[in-house]
Order: sequence, then structure tokens, then C-alpha cells
Amino acid sequence: MNEGINRRELTFKALAGLAGGAVGWLPVELTSRGHSLTEAQTTTTIVASFVSMALLSGLIGGMIVASEQQTLELTPLVRRRFFRGFVICFLLSLPATYYSNLAFTYILSAGGWGINHAGSLAYLIAGRLAGWTLMGVMLGAGVGVATFSLPNLWKGAAGGWVGGFVGGLAFDLVGATASGSLSRLVGTAMIGLAIGLFIGLVQELTKQAWLNVDAGRLRGRAFRLDKSIVSIGRAEENEIGLFGDPGVLARHARIERRGDGFILKDLSTQQGTFLNGNRIESAELHDNDRIKISNYELVFHLRGRAGGAGYVAAPRPVSAAAPASPSSMAATAAGNGPRLIDVAGRNFAIAPGATMRLGRALDNDLVLEDASVSRHHASISASNGSFHLKDLGSQNGTYVRGERVSEATLADGDAIRLGDAQFTFHS
Repeated sequence: MNEGINRRELTFKALAGLAGGAVGWLPVELTSRGHSLTEAQTTTTIVASFVSMALLSGLIGGMIVASEQQTLELTPLVRRRFFRGFVICFLLSLPATYYSNLAFTYILSAGGWGINHAGSLAYLIAGRLAGWTLMGVMLGAGVGVATFSLPNLWKGAAGGWVGGFVGGLAFDLVGATASGSLSRLVGTAMIGLAIGLFIGLVQELTKQAWLNVDAGRLRGRAFRLDKSIVSIGRAEENEIGLFGDPGVLARHARIERRGDGFILKDLSTQQGTFLNGNRIESAELHDNDRIKISNYELVFHLRGRAGGAGYVAAPRPVSAAAPASPSSMAATAAGNGPRLIDVAGRNFAIAPGATMRLGRALDNDLVLEDASVSRHHASISASNGSFHLKDLGSQNGTYVRGERVSEATLADGDAIRLGDAQFTFHS
């Protein structure tokens, strides 16, 4: 299901936030225990509250950022992600705590709270909600910043806003049914869980493109494509790490976002990158395209492009430039006689008494603007009433009826592929 939510990622983010909130409860508890809202705060208690909230925020944010890997293994990459998220959220929490305290104090004052004087419980709950909501926005924005993706900043902030509000409600609900350290532990853990869950949910609901791993060690995993360039390979620094397969190189391929489209590029690997069974150097991705890298198979999805049951992807037309000579230009308009027909339905006539050269260079009879096609890729010639296709030492090969050939006699209806450029021969 293309439009489905990645429940695995949501679970990891929610549990990571919960764990961060539970661990972060300890410094908060140590600084707040024994203190009342109605007593005057000293400089020491103010500084301690800022530091404890920064530690809580850093732990929640760091755990959520680390959970992007969706693994329980403490790999070097997971540790780096945690540290990055921790530092960013720790620092952002300082101004967030300041403004949260201002909002909290203002609402408490409006509700009659003061030194040695308790006020309205409703205003206390409202103040906590405002404070935790502001902290949630900060945490979410920090998580977005830690991913180095600008769209994730507002997505994280939106998710953190909802998570902080829901978590604040949970904190007071827990406090109403329990008391003391246990209620505060459950409350901070619930806040972390809500922030992690809703950050993940907003990211999932707003994703534009993603890959599902259909075969390989990581089968069942999904990866969002939320950066302008997403690298694929065995090295941990890749956004999409395909581990446990020696056929995957450290940096094997990448996906680039260009406007509303996505381009898959092979990084000049000997093993190759395959799209829908064809080896490619560079190709545009379409919904339901299948990418094969060694033993890994990944399915590309675009939001809103799912076809449902029985969906068959539309054919991908190759880009054929204008033929190099006037005679072949006239021939492309013809629909009878020996000819090649590309997947877009265009006809390219083959002159019976001449050799037709095909390739990317401008001196070919049929020029193909496709990076997978060699400069001088193949030729078609006629002899004794038959047509013969010959590969001219191309890099990505010449195929007839799905088999790679160096030379072959063509029959009516034969499927021909030059690199990624596909044709049907008709005599």
C-alpha cells in the first residue's frame, strides 16, 4: 500500500521519545523535588531548572533522532545521531524554557497563584499545557534541524506542537490519579512518547516519496526521500544504508530531487544499478519502479500516484533527439516498411539499402539522448532481405528478446533494448 504509514518508524520514534522522557525524568526530579510552586525561587534553583529541562530535552531529542535508523543496534551512526540530536535540542531548550516559564508564570498569575498562595487548578493545568506545548515545538524543530533537512524543521515543529499538548494533558491526568515521583516519571515519559509519535506521524503524512525494501537483509524497511540528494550504499553515512551485502558498494547510487521528479543515478559501479530489470547510468523514477542493487530490491513510491490492485506502470518513453540527416527525418514520419517503434509509439524507418547507426553522438542516423546509451551503440543493416543488429562495443549492452547480443538477425516484433532505450522492430 503506497499511501500506508510506516508503523515501524512510528513505533521506534514513540518508544525513543518515551525512553528519553523516562531517563530525563531523573535530573528534573532531582531539581524539582521538595520545591513548591508557591515558594520564591533562588538563582540556584532557576539555573538548576534550566539545566534539568535542557537535559530532558536533549535526551528526548537525541533518542528520537537516533531512532531514524530503526534499529536497536548501538552502531557508530546511531551514536552520532544521538549526540547531534542531544546537543541541538539541549541548546534550543534554553530559550524555549525561558519563554515557557514566562507563559507559565503569566497564566499562573492570572489564576491567582503567587508567593505562599495557591490559585486556580484550571489555570495551573492551562499553564502547564502552554509550557509543554512550547517545549514540544522546540523539540520537534530541533529534531528537524538534526536531520539537515529544511522541510523536516516545520514538520518536526508541527509534530512537537501536538505532542507537547497531548503530553501535557497526559502529565496532568497522571498527576490527578497518582502523586509524587512516580506520577512525574510517568508524566515525562508520556510527554516524550507523544512528541516522538506525533513528529513521526507528521513526517509520514507529509512525505512525498519513499522506498520500500522488498528483498534483502532489510526487507520490510522503508526510507523517506526528504532530502534533495539521498545516497545509497553500504557505508553508514548513507541516508539509505543497505547493509550485509558485499555486492553493495560503500557509495553505490543516489537519488536526486529535481522539481517534482526524482532521478536515480548509478555512481559508476562495476556491479551496476538496475531499474525495472535494466542496467542504468541515470534514469527518472516513476511510481512502482523497482530498483535492484546486488541482492537488494527496492520499490519507489510517489504520494498520490498509487495504482492499487492490478496497477501497471505506464511505459517510460526514451528521449530520441532529431535524426541527424534529412532522409532519416522524413523516415521517422513513416509508419510502413522496416522500422523501429519506441515505447512512445514513434516510428523510425530503416532504409533497406543502408546501414542505420544508433547512439548518443550527433553523427548517428538515430540520435538517442539517454545517458545509458553509448556514443556509438549499435547498427542495423540489411542483407539478403534480412535485417541484422550489431552491437558496436557499447558499455551497457544491446539486447534482443531480453538476451544480450553482439550480433543478431531481427524478426518481426522483436523487442530491442540499447541501454535503457527500448524499441520494437517491424519488418
